[in-house]
Amino acid sequence: SLLWTISFAVIACILLQEASARIAIASGKAIGQAIIHQFSPNKNGFSMGIWLTFSVVIGCAAYEAGNILGAVAGVTLISDIAPSIITISIVFLAGILLYLRKFQILTTFLGVVVGVMGLGLLIIVLTLPLDFPVIARNMVIPQGIPGSELLILGLIGTTVVPYNIFLGSRLAENQNIHQMRRGLIVSVIIGGIISLCLILIGSQVKGDFSFLSVAQAITASSGKWGAPIFAFGLFAAGLTSAITAPWAAAVMFTSTIETNNSGRTFTLTWGLVLITGLIFGILNVQPVPVIILAQALNGILLPFITIALLFILNNRVLMTSYVNGVWGNAGLLAILLLTTTIGYINIVKAISSAFGLSIAVDTYVLQRLVLVSVM
Repeated sequence: SLLWTISFAVIACILLQEASARIAIASGKAIGQAIIHQFSPNKNGFSMGIWLTFSVVIGCAAYEAGNILGAVAGVTLISDIAPSIITISIVFLAGILLYLRKFQILTTFLGVVVGVMGLGLLIIVLTLPLDFPVIARNMVIPQGIPGSELLILGLIGTTVVPYNIFLGSRLAENQNIHQMRRGLIVSVIIGGIISLCLILIGSQVKGDFSFLSVAQAITASSGKWGAPIFAFGLFAAGLTSAITAPWAAAVMFTSTIETNNSGRTFTLTWGLVLITGLIFGILNVQPVPVIILAQALNGILLPFITIALLFILNNRVLMTSYVNGVWGNAGLLAILLLTTTIGYINIVKAISSAFGLSIAVDTYVLQRLVLVSVM
């Protein structure tokens, strides 16, 4: 019933990453530098750019915990190796790849792994007893389930990953606007298809959800070969994200915050994010709640990033001929309205739960409040 969130998230991801990359092409600045340029510090030294930088880095650290826990879960589905050993091995592999800083080799490696993972998951989906007309309808007709706001925000947050928006500005280097858009659209759609496949595979579970129950459901419907492919997909998704989250955090931090030794700061930043994942992995925390929470936290961060992009994209001095048009602004405002509404609902629910209050959320009133606050 929530498949429409993937369709929305893919469109939102294309718009936001295109905006980030267009800023880099037009201004010659990474998105962090552009934010610093747009929002100069006030008299107390506060800067929205610096605040967003630290927020994204913290979001990367939260995401890293879920990345490593997911990769570990994939390996434990097909082996009896102790989770602590798997965690250390994954962190060590990710650390080596990041330390070498061979980013061209790294992106090629990640692309191959994601390609194999996506193909395997797609094959599994095609063997499942699914009602594809219903799937197609649910992908274009929004509908909600009471109490599903956190999950909706998580589904959006796992596709429109905030750190990828900032990483996108770096990947736009040495490309013209047309090359950037072609590559971006293809890669985001592939990511959306992988997310869709994972949701459809997970929908086969009856009862309590866990990665083991997913593997068992796949085996029952697709045969014994399906579970190992799913396990590899889970491992590959975790490993590739375990590399890109620290990398993006380091890119964001060093492009925004000036230090005496940018190389050392780059290494220290990705190292701290990686260690966060290591700690959660060693503690053997349940992966699914951590992953959903991390995705939701990143989803809450999206409205602030969208606001920053809107201001920069309409700065004619910075953007020159690449300034945003009416439809571009309308698209970003729609993203802002939905993500802010869902984020507010989750914040209200968290406060009411923490203090034992009973706060009714009137969505229509909330949307008007969000619209006024956005304006």
